[in-house]
Amino acid sequence: MGETKVAGVPGAVAGHPALAARVGSAVRTVLLVVAGLFITVLGVAAAEERNRVWGWTGVVGGVADAVQGLSTLVALGAPFLLLLRRRDLANTAWGLGFLQLVFPIGPVMLLVLPQAVREEKRDEAESLAFLYVLGATVWFVRDAFGPTGAASVVRMITAPAGNAPHQATPFNIYSASVLFLLVVVLPVVVAFYRRTRHQLDDTRQEMEVQRATSGELSAQVSRQAERDLIAREVHDVIGHRLSLLTLHAGGLEVAAEADPDLRESARYVRENAQRAMDDLRSLVTVLRDPAPGPGDGPLSPVAVSSLSQLSSVIDDMANSGVPVASTVFLQGADDAAPVLAHSVYRIVQELLTNARKHAPSELLRLKVVGGPADGVRIQASNALPPGAGPVREPGSGLQGVGERVEILGGTLQMPEEDGRFTVDVRLPWSGRSE
Repeated sequence: MGETKVAGVPGAVAGHPALAARVGSAVRTVLLVVAGLFITVLGVAAAEERNRVWGWTGVVGGVADAVQGLSTLVALGAPFLLLLRRRDLANTAWGLGFLQLVFPIGPVMLLVLPQAVREEKRDEAESLAFLYVLGATVWFVRDAFGPTGAASVVRMITAPAGNAPHQATPFNIYSASVLFLLVVVLPVVVAFYRRTRHQLDDTRQEMEVQRATSGELSAQVSRQAERDLIAREVHDVIGHRLSLLTLHAGGLEVAAEADPDLRESARYVRENAQRAMDDLRSLVTVLRDPAPGPGDGPLSPVAVSSLSQLSSVIDDMANSGVPVASTVFLQGADDAAPVLAHSVYRIVQELLTNARKHAPSELLRLKVVGGPADGVRIQASNALPPGAGPVREPGSGLQGVGERVEILGGTLQMPEEDGRFTVDVRLPWSGRSE
């Protein structure tokens, strides 16, 4: 039984990763805005206290009051720029950087600097880091001139224990230097450290991908070497025996002049042995140079060079006892590319073989039509034998047809309706000049 927590919020959030991610992002955003408000309000309050202590009057005082009022508005509004960081991190960082450079609102850019430096391009990351250092240094120096802890955030943090906020606070150069390193220098160091770690992780992932690709290429080389070995063995052994068969069949055909039936059988054996030799050469070619994938190109044109030769395979099957009613109507058959002719030949051959194997007593209706305008459509349909169940998965032969159709960019459908099994193949046309 699985755990079904509903009442508890943590359990409910944990059960929904997307909801948990949104809640986590919202919590981080709220914390960043609160931290931004704290930094900016503290910085502006210290600036206001400095203006009061210094007691500027006249035109200078009026300008100082105007700047202070504008700074207060900026201090209250600038942190809400952090709400835009997910949509436009770079502009958010630039905006906060310029605001902290002009107004005494404190180093609020610190809240987005590490992420911005890590994600932006190197030139922009360096520019953002420089802007932060410049703005934070200007604020630090300007703030350090405040004579009391209330008028200077720097003096307030570095003041000795028990020092009153409005009491004159001595400037501790050592504590102030440490604070400068922590507030100004350390964030930049951390930001570029995280950027370097991020780049190292990306490099490591790329190396893993390259290692996997290298392993796959090595496996392909090994398979190709095995293919070459098999091709040599097939060519040397079977090719030799087929050539002997062709030679003896030719001799038998010459010697059997007195017996027409024997002479015709010898001719049939010789021609089919020669075809087997041609098929063997095409298979050896495929073994040595396998067909490319679906996106790389078509099969190599072998064995059959014209669609006008298609009738031969149908006649051979009909002569061997396969009941077949065929309709072949192809426009521009001699203009079809050899690869298309060979593929149509092999598909039709496999469909006829499949029908002879699984439904030898059923009439196969074969239709091959098409031309340059519509492509080639091959339909083969036969009734299922009595007692045969539905065809759940195609066999290796039909799977090979599917792979060949996919390589040529065609479609294959195998509907089964009203007790009939149908194979419907559509192939795009390719001419000799294409």
